[in-house]
Amino acid sequence: TGLQIPPAAQQALQMSGSLAFGAVAEFSFVIDLQTRLSQQTEASALAAAASVQPLATQCFQLSNMFNPQTEEEVGWDTEIKDDVIEECNKHGGVIHIYVDKNSAQGNVYVKCPSIAAAIAAVNALHGRWFAGKMITAAYV
Repeated sequence: TGLQIPPAAQQALQMSGSLAFGAVAEFSFVIDLQTRLSQQTEASALAAAASVQPLATQCFQLSNMFNPQTEEEVGWDTEIKDDVIEECNKHGGVIHIYVDKNSAQGNVYVKCPSIAAAIAAVNALHGRWFAGKMITAAYV
């Protein structure tokens, strides 16, 4: 036909779907940049989450207070209830308390008369040892 394909076009046709080196380098740069931005965003989100304090309320949950599978003594739940009331009375009192006897996590739920009383109780109870277990206190 007399049509001649320039050498650069001939080379491009022979690559058959491969990317030119410059395109590969640019693609790699974009992927690397996206990865770095993603990692920075994740790190920023984790730092922000770590700096956020939980919202204090009048109610909180104590966990790891007991193991329902090993509690056999009659009235064990009343003993736990009385111990928690005694401790909370040092920090402003209790309006309501519920020992969830079926909770696998050993949960006790407490409502204090004020947020200030709940904050004081949570601060006093979180991380303390009770019956050989470290308890956790969290607002609900």
